[in-house]
Amino acid sequence: MQIPLFIQSANAPIELIINLKKAIMKRKKVLHSCLLLILFMANTAFSQSSAEYKLKIEKINKEMAQNMLEGNTEKNLSLYTTDAISMPSYEPMLEGIAAIRKSNEEMMKSGMKITSFEPVIVKVMVSGNMITEIGTYKMSMTMPGMDKLMEDHGKYITIWEKQKDGSLKVKIDTWNTDVNPMSMMK
Repeated sequence: MQIPLFIQSANAPIELIINLKKAIMKRKKVLHSCLLLILFMANTAFSQSSAEYKLKIEKINKEMAQNMLEGNTEKNLSLYTTDAISMPSYEPMLEGIAAIRKSNEEMMKSGMKITSFEPVIVKVMVSGNMITEIGTYKMSMTMPGMDKLMEDHGKYITIWEKQKDGSLKVKIDTWNTDVNPMSMMK
């Protein structure tokens, strides 16, 4: 019959406790290393997604800018969800594609023509199927009765919704100018 180790030695209880502590510490180090690895991998995956979405959004923004220059409202509206919300400067909130269309049609009837539009993405944040784009813009436009171009620059936020087919559509957008509108009227 074999005598258990902890009975064989007077120091056995102390050695047992020391060995248990070592085993626990070793497991903690392994768990800590695994946790760090998982967090690193998750952060890398998130960064890659943000970078990928940024490229995708930049491409859509170029398309939207071209549509604006051509006055092609319908093409731009096809890039919005049907229940989109738009919050333009100096106007009430627009809910739904019909309200956004009406606002764009009124702008076109006023004779305003956009001659340049340059959005610059500052940050892209991903949360599930929603992607938030934060950026700045520069634009110029002509208005009937004005001799010179009106220049504008400001900031915007667009919340994109990832569709079932992987495409992105505008769910919510808002923007406002950094320029005092009264200074443009001089």
